[in-house]
Amino acid sequence: MNKFFYHLFGVLAFCLLSQDALAQGPQWWSENVQWDGITPFENYINLTSTGMGPNALPIPDNHGQWDTLTSFTLTGVGYFRSGETTLNSHLDLRWQATSAVRLRIHLVPLEWYTTSHELKTMRKVHFLSYNQQWAGGDIYVESSIKLPEKWVPVQSELRVGIKTASGTNLGAARYTDTPGYFFDLASFGHIPGLYSLEWEAMLGFYAYQTYDDKHRQNDCVLYGGSLGWSANRWSLRGEVRGYWGYFNMGDRPLVASLDARLGAMDRPWQLILKGGVGLHDWPFSSVHLGLRRMLNP
Repeated sequence: MNKFFYHLFGVLAFCLLSQDALAQGPQWWSENVQWDGITPFENYINLTSTGMGPNALPIPDNHGQWDTLTSFTLTGVGYFRSGETTLNSHLDLRWQATSAVRLRIHLVPLEWYTTSHELKTMRKVHFLSYNQQWAGGDIYVESSIKLPEKWVPVQSELRVGIKTASGTNLGAARYTDTPGYFFDLASFGHIPGLYSLEWEAMLGFYAYQTYDDKHRQNDCVLYGGSLGWSANRWSLRGEVRGYWGYFNMGDRPLVASLDARLGAMDRPWQLILKGGVGLHDWPFSSVHLGLRRMLNP
């Protein structure tokens, strides 16, 4: 009798799993996105900061005068929202080529995520990607040039960056598989009488390619600012950054974060702890724990 119930339970479980697998098949996806039988699946995915994973269309970082030395940083990052958890690694290489020019390459080598059925339905995840949980991210390349002091009244820097279409798993709404670019101008300074406090203000332009037949590119105003403090081996910086997209359909993210670092700039190692929270069109909170190796302290 016990064996009978055991086998019966196994058959029922198999049937339920089979039905669940079929429920996320072609018919489920077709009904979910109201497919016309012709349009490619990527046209149904919402390429915005609210319609995809947290690493798909991130807000470019502030320039950060703390990061002007040649260095290599490895960071573990966790992003959290209702119905989704994302854990990923992040590699960041910075090279101070001259006193006025610096280069940066950074990427997400590997990302693991778990997403609820409700969120997958909202994102119109493709049925072939429905059960996938791994992805690799885009590569970003940036160059920054310090402007001559005779041109501007305060220390300023011009940055140009590109987003490659190297990310994977578009079907699961993890990466866009489209290129992008941005450029901006940042100014830096110290608060008079409080030279341990430094500020930054950044303004620029950010754009990325879409699959929309009418609007092949989303144009955005990029902005940010920060206030930092440093003493001995400790550094602390609060910042806000965001971009204002043209579509106004979840493409105007704004994030606030707090960055703490242990380790002097003239030492070979720094420990980095950072936390962030979305204020608008960014439904994630985040935690970053990184180790930075200075290559020319």
